Amino acid sequence: MAGINTINISEVHGRDRLDILVSEVNKLVSLPNIYYRLELAIESPTATVDDFSLLLSTDTDLCARLLRMANSAFYSFPAKIETIDRAISTIGIRQIRELILMTSVIEAFNGVPIEQVNMRTFWEHSVAVGVLARAMAQYTGLTQPERFYIPGLLHDIGRLVLYLKLPGLMSEIVPLAKELGQPLFEFELEHLDYTHAEIGGRLLELWKVPQSIYEPVFYHHQPHDASEFIQLASATHIADGWVNHEQFGSSGELIAPIIRPEALQLMGIQEIEMEEIWALAKEEISDIVNQFLSH
Repeated sequence: MAGINTINISEVHGRDRLDILVSEVNKLVSLPNIYYRLELAIESPTATVDDFSLLLSTDTDLCARLLRMANSAFYSFPAKIETIDRAISTIGIRQIRELILMTSVIEAFNGVPIEQVNMRTFWEHSVAVGVLARAMAQYTGLTQPERFYIPGLLHDIGRLVLYLKLPGLMSEIVPLAKELGQPLFEFELEHLDYTHAEIGGRLLELWKVPQSIYEPVFYHHQPHDASEFIQLASATHIADGWVNHEQFGSSGELIAPIIRPEALQLMGIQEIEMEEIWALAKEEISDIVNQFLSH
């Protein structure tokens, strides 16, 4: 992997410089070509299961990761899924695409040395947020609750960008946020004029992932500002605040952000119900983390 160059904060300060930071990290970390080839195949009206299977079979490591995730506690299918054909017919090709996205992101960032954050606890936090967001959707009877998982899982990848490209800034503001008892993202905003949420959302948009994923990531600290996917942004916001409050894993945020009442209202959830939802989600999280991080 090419050498990692950090950035001087003066180069990326101000909202008009956000794209500079994102483009810099895009040179270092990107999605594999097979993700985009699968995206093209999904858009083709003539593509068949055999076409998808043949495409995925060109990457044996990816197939192994997909099958491992398909047989994880996240899906809990009664019978073991042993082939990619079966995975596609059981899970669906669009969820296969999302599995490729999340396994590719973790592989990409795990190949980058980031000294200021424990990557296991980072992904523990991220998985917990994704699972809890999905659990809220299930609890309230929303359709396709699985679509709430990926934005939750990826909500903090912008923070990895900050650790990677601005380690000096992060070593300064992480202990300062803890000392003053304020959320870390507020210090990001103060020093950069944007936050890790906006970095992550913009990076995912640059990678051409669906808006239903990048918009909730971008707005997970300000869900009321989301447009088409305000419910997904609200669920991610609530789950992030709750998981931080429970101190389950960590992306560096030591003070739990306040959960906005309007986000709970939009999801149709009372705060008192979150204890029950968290208890249900927590049963799955450890198993999923172990599956997610195993090689």
